[in-house]
Amino acid sequence: MATPLYDALVAKVRDWSNKPEVNTIPTSVIEDCLKYSADECYRLLRIPPLEETVIYTVGSGDNVGVQNDVLSYTSFPIPEDLTQFIYLRTLESTTNESIVFDEITDKRTFFNQYAETYSANYWMWQDGKIFIKSQLPVGTQVEIHYYKRLPALSALYSVIPVNYVVSLPDASQPYLTLVTTGGTNLYFSTANSITKVFSSLSEAEAYATPVTTKMYVGNEVSNWLRDQNERLLIWGGLYNLGAYLIDDVMEKRYQVKFLDNIDSLNKEEKWRRSLGGNVQMNFNTNGLI
Repeated sequence: MATPLYDALVAKVRDWSNKPEVNTIPTSVIEDCLKYSADECYRLLRIPPLEETVIYTVGSGDNVGVQNDVLSYTSFPIPEDLTQFIYLRTLESTTNESIVFDEITDKRTFFNQYAETYSANYWMWQDGKIFIKSQLPVGTQVEIHYYKRLPALSALYSVIPVNYVVSLPDASQPYLTLVTTGGTNLYFSTANSITKVFSSLSEAEAYATPVTTKMYVGNEVSNWLRDQNERLLIWGGLYNLGAYLIDDVMEKRYQVKFLDNIDSLNKEEKWRRSLGGNVQMNFNTNGLI
């Protein structure tokens, strides 16, 4: 599959390493170094391009115990791409009120009905799940705002019906590219002037006949690090490459550049957040003052 932006990034790391011959540095090693670099970015960067907000609707299977009982709680999965929570809150569309879960407890405090807490609403996470008390009614919407991992640097869109925009011609499709070989088929059928896309011939024929078959491959998924700040990935790739080559000077030089670049981005974001109004922060001393 074609990944021109990712391939160009790999080539730049090889060029910057001043070792263009593949025998010295296999392409697979450069790809690994870029992946390790991205992993460190997700651990250390705290900037808007890595922020995400999702809304989860509480179902009956998410609640344990009887509502309003001291041992009852709500539990549901953590988003798969999460690296750090920013906040949790409930959404109430009718009253425009919400509960912001400001108190995080440890696991023992959460499950201990006799433990002291400073709010009736608190939460924690364990085994890939979020746990919330007091128990939330079924149908409650919980907004989760968090820092995330981006898609893989070489990720491609899947060739599935949802990634095909029926209102656009093939040449303007944002997620898929029409090909003649080496791709995946999609099936098109029209009934009452409404065209729909299907992943199987049988589904398309069940909707209407005749069926048109076209083949597509996925385009590269956008990635802020690769597309908007490739310098950071290059510094990180070269720093990890220095470790592979057992070149301490190269490793140290680019590690400093990599970490300085991350620190600069984080400081710039803190400065931006301090503009536009008065900054207020709240602290809970847990009764120590």
